[in-house]
Amino acid sequence: MRAALALLGQVPRQGLGRRIAVLGDMLELGPDGVALHASLAEAVTAHAIDLVYCAGPLMKSLWDALPSERRGGYADTSAALEAQVLGAVTANDAVMVKGSLGSNMAPIVKALRRRYTKSEQEQTLVQG
Repeated sequence: MRAALALLGQVPRQGLGRRIAVLGDMLELGPDGVALHASLAEAVTAHAIDLVYCAGPLMKSLWDALPSERRGGYADTSAALEAQVLGAVTANDAVMVKGSLGSNMAPIVKALRRRYTKSEQEQTLVQG
């Protein structure tokens, strides 16, 4: 997760776009899970991530540790977080979505792709 945040921090800012991390619980961390999630606040700040959206009970500890200006949104589940993310992201933002498979972040990725990927018809018109 730290490496992914570092990579997001290297994305050049395009226009007025922001760096946004959408994070779900990392479920494989054992008894230190809460502390390890909270410690990610340091990496968020160090890598100039503008907003963080958190899903899940373990990510709540990161949410609580984040500076208020970096808090995008929190929900108990990824399904409950989806609308917050879709309502906030704009076309110029760089967005990273990451979490354990069990945290079910894939629907958020699919929703973002539907919104920001040109349809086949639009691509054909542009290309031909």
